[in-house]
Amino acid sequence: MTDVAKTKELLEAKLQELLVRVDQIDDDLGQPGSNDWEEHAVEAEDDEVLEKIGNVALDEIREIKLALSRLEAGTYGICARCGDKIPLERLEILPYSTKCMKCA
Repeated sequence: MTDVAKTKELLEAKLQELLVRVDQIDDDLGQPGSNDWEEHAVEAEDDEVLEKIGNVALDEIREIKLALSRLEAGTYGICARCGDKIPLERLEILPYSTKCMKCA
């Protein structure tokens, strides 16, 4: 398997994991709240946290989809700002990175 194929497989697996997580968060947020006002306050705080986690996951989903499209276009690993190569170490840590460290 080539590095591109491995990277694509890794990104697609992460994408599926995040999609499942977002669905679970949506399900949790769709549950009716408690009638007890104290319990409802705690649930509201929990919902805020879940919403923030969901938003982070949605951002990551967008970034992964962009990385997959860059893979298909042959521009993966090239900084979107300066055009230099993104170091392999950075891509190993953040495989959907679109910018080198200097431009990030």
